[in-house]
Amino acid sequence: MSDVTTTAAPTAATAAHTLIKENQTSGIAIQDWTILSHKTSILNSQEIDAASADLGIPIPEMIFGNNFLSIEHKSGFKLEFKALPALAMVDQSSKSSDLIKVSYAREWFDKRSMVNQEHITDVVKPYDWTYSTKYSGTNASVSDNMQFEVTTQEAIDIEQLKRPDPILFYDENILFEDELADNGTAVLTTKVRVMPSCFFILLRFFLRVDDVLFRIYDTRVYHQFGTNTVLRECSSRENSYRDTRALPDQGSVVEVAHLE
Repeated sequence: MSDVTTTAAPTAATAAHTLIKENQTSGIAIQDWTILSHKTSILNSQEIDAASADLGIPIPEMIFGNNFLSIEHKSGFKLEFKALPALAMVDQSSKSSDLIKVSYAREWFDKRSMVNQEHITDVVKPYDWTYSTKYSGTNASVSDNMQFEVTTQEAIDIEQLKRPDPILFYDENILFEDELADNGTAVLTTKVRVMPSCFFILLRFFLRVDDVLFRIYDTRVYHQFGTNTVLRECSSRENSYRDTRALPDQGSVVEVAHLE
């Protein structure tokens, strides 16, 4: 799914920019945009208790609740990526914890019976214990006219992103991560890169439940300098653990270095 929002008319595109580095925040100012990535330590015990009480669920083992990635245009358009709003979208319905267990019951219980059957009760909880979230960012724009809407007329320019243009700014930010009681991993991360002609953001939720499934929710945000639109594309992929592991090997290369 793709959607688009409109900003104020931009100035002519140039490579002029200013890098930003202030304590735990890095970023870039370019073409009437300010892009910031803030990284700090995981939440302390008091912050964890407050966040868990507010969300109504236990939060992931490693929760970087004060981390964020933000993009802001001088027109007032602003898009942020944070952990707690993402966790607020985790399913807390009465049967949410059973969804994966029901769909893959045989694989799940076969695996558990070989290891520690009692451990299943530690995993299955009254919420989506995989922390799966289709969060695609928080629109904090000053105007309702800057909200995203579905479009079939525009798409992210993949060919432009493939060009070997210089990267003026790049950063990766972890929002949360959990090892699912040693049964896999769930992680939400952001990546941003800024080139002289455009910027591109990838927000990815990645889930692996061992011997059960793989799941990826991706949000891509793209803006070409010199235009007045921001594109956002959301996609999802899921496959069983067994089928993914069975994918054919694409070949390997063996290299050697000789020590004299």
